[in-house]
Amino acid sequence: MLGLFAVVVLTLLIAASDALLPAYVTSTDTLQPPSARHWLGTNDIGQSVLTGLLRATPVTVGLALVTAALALLIGLTMAGLAVVFPKTGRAVVLHLTDMAEIVPSILLLLLVAAWHQPGAVEIILLMAVLTWHDDVRILRSVLLREIGRENIRLARHMGANWPYLLLHHILPAILPTLTGVYLQNVVQAVMRVAGLAFLGLTAGDLLTWGSMLQDATGYLHTPAWQWLLLPPALCLTGFLLVLTTLDQRQQRHARLRQGPNP
Repeated sequence: MLGLFAVVVLTLLIAASDALLPAYVTSTDTLQPPSARHWLGTNDIGQSVLTGLLRATPVTVGLALVTAALALLIGLTMAGLAVVFPKTGRAVVLHLTDMAEIVPSILLLLLVAAWHQPGAVEIILLMAVLTWHDDVRILRSVLLREIGRENIRLARHMGANWPYLLLHHILPAILPTLTGVYLQNVVQAVMRVAGLAFLGLTAGDLLTWGSMLQDATGYLHTPAWQWLLLPPALCLTGFLLVLTTLDQRQQRHARLRQGPNP
């Protein structure tokens, strides 16, 4: 629910960014250091670094959250199919997963992005399609464990269908695992989004932390790197730190719910 709320809020922020934030326009104040007029300085075409950072943050974080959610949804669907399908169908799903794992997804992602610089929607679809296989085997093992429990077998014997069991028994039981997998997916997604933009392989009008880092590389030999590079780098580091902290707390909470090991 927290992740869904964050996605909705970020979507609204992105949609309303033109009205809520100052215009990200060029000016004659090029490469100005931080001052009372420009709190984080300006870039090489006179754009405010602070304004760019405010506009890039919801885009970068939103792309990571949505990409991770879509990859998790695809992975959970494939894991469910690998559980409920008969032997032949299960083998097909697992073989598809193995084939997806063999293909170097990061290399394929770079090749596709270099061929056609993707926009926001294309990045989400591309990364989700290329990374869903990372979650299948973990989720399949968790689903098999839950389906084998006595309460599930009893409910099936009483006539409960799979949608009812999934909604009322299985998903609540595996929610801690789903949360942990989702947080790990977000970490990978934000790094891939930043990496693609840093390499210049995203649409030119897509403003992200990675694209701001890429713009700063040409000024590493000048004092301008301090206000061009540090703000997006600190935002990326802080976001990853928040995700790591949430993942650790989630794992600690899951261990407490399970109780001490016998």
